[in-house]
Amino acid sequence: MYNPNIPISQEEIRYTYTPEDQYFGFLEFNTQGSEPEIGDHEFNDPSSQQSAYYNTQLESDDHQVPDHLNHGSVHHIDNLNFKDIGEEERYYSRKELPEHACRYCSIHNPACVVRCNFPSCRKWFCNSRGNTSGSHIINHLVRAKHKEVSLHADSPLGDTVLECYNCGSRNVFLLGFIPAKTESVVVLLCREPCANPSTMKDSNWDLTQWQPLIEDRCFLPWLVKIPTEQEQLRARQITAQQINKLEELWKSHPDALLEDLEKPGVDDEPHPVLLRYEDAYQYQNIFGPLVKLEADYDKKMKESQTQNGVIVRWDMGLNKKRVAYFAFPKSDNELRLVPGDELRLRHLGDALHQPWQAVGHVIKLTNEEVALELRSNQGVPSDTGHGFSVDFVWKSTSFDRMQAAMKTFAVDDTSVSGYLYHKLL
Repeated sequence: MYNPNIPISQEEIRYTYTPEDQYFGFLEFNTQGSEPEIGDHEFNDPSSQQSAYYNTQLESDDHQVPDHLNHGSVHHIDNLNFKDIGEEERYYSRKELPEHACRYCSIHNPACVVRCNFPSCRKWFCNSRGNTSGSHIINHLVRAKHKEVSLHADSPLGDTVLECYNCGSRNVFLLGFIPAKTESVVVLLCREPCANPSTMKDSNWDLTQWQPLIEDRCFLPWLVKIPTEQEQLRARQITAQQINKLEELWKSHPDALLEDLEKPGVDDEPHPVLLRYEDAYQYQNIFGPLVKLEADYDKKMKESQTQNGVIVRWDMGLNKKRVAYFAFPKSDNELRLVPGDELRLRHLGDALHQPWQAVGHVIKLTNEEVALELRSNQGVPSDTGHGFSVDFVWKSTSFDRMQAAMKTFAVDDTSVSGYLYHKLL
């Protein structure tokens, strides 16, 4: 307490103390004379709201803190809890994270994560929005065009693959749930056709109460819990732009991490297109790399459409060429099979057949069956119909023509009329 009987003169101690938290706010020693200065020592407590300030005079020949202050300060300093500032960083260190940690933000609560069941993916994502408009698992499914998921084994519902109870469909964007009329259970049904009253005759389910599993771009909380606010604050922050770049990187490097985006050359962007160009050389320098990127993307997409385990039915065409009929399921990807496309039919070989492959072109499409006419009949394993694989054959003809046309446009002033030249620029 402040003692009015002690005069204030040469030395001053200002002491801040919070009785509720028993925490120091500020200590300052001001000395005069030949003694060296002691700098400010500060212990900040943001939760402190009330402080008591004490000013007291020390004798010039006695540089000691009064006992009633000195003992209290030692006592309370001993009770201070200092937090390691690197605790959270170590908590979300990649080396210490479990396998089921979200590939975006590293949240790894088993009740909050979902695994993408696409065969070449199998990554885990959480049901948190973070800095995006939808949850991380929905963001991944939409951008990667995947649609099958499963829950964690330690989640409240256990290791469960989400699928329709009636038809077995696993497209989560079509799945919903219906509560039973008499029991406290729910059943998962797809929107079409199983949730249609005309096709579902089971009287135990009220089809009018069908609700989707995904609402407002998140899984329902009773199915996949939303991480707590504390977990989201401790999680790694990621933007929608970083998610887009990471998804693009996964197409060529499936095991890439968010840190890989910082490597040189990974995040290089081409020059944007302009409204007007100075000359044909600038036009070519901007559009040339863009055409190259489009060609690489088209090639990668076609090469990823390989179908294995295809069953083939053989026939002979009127031109004496072998025709292979097989089922080619429609995919949700951007590519579509049309007559005239080239496909490669392969057989890995077995005890009775040598490895074989041949190229042909599509001559007919009926529903999901494709008729492929082979260029050569040599070595065709027409006595078997199992164990075949089908690959897309990518051709760069259209892209080569674009690059050749832009090169001619840049070096040959007479390649187009003056009117078209200025219109293109």
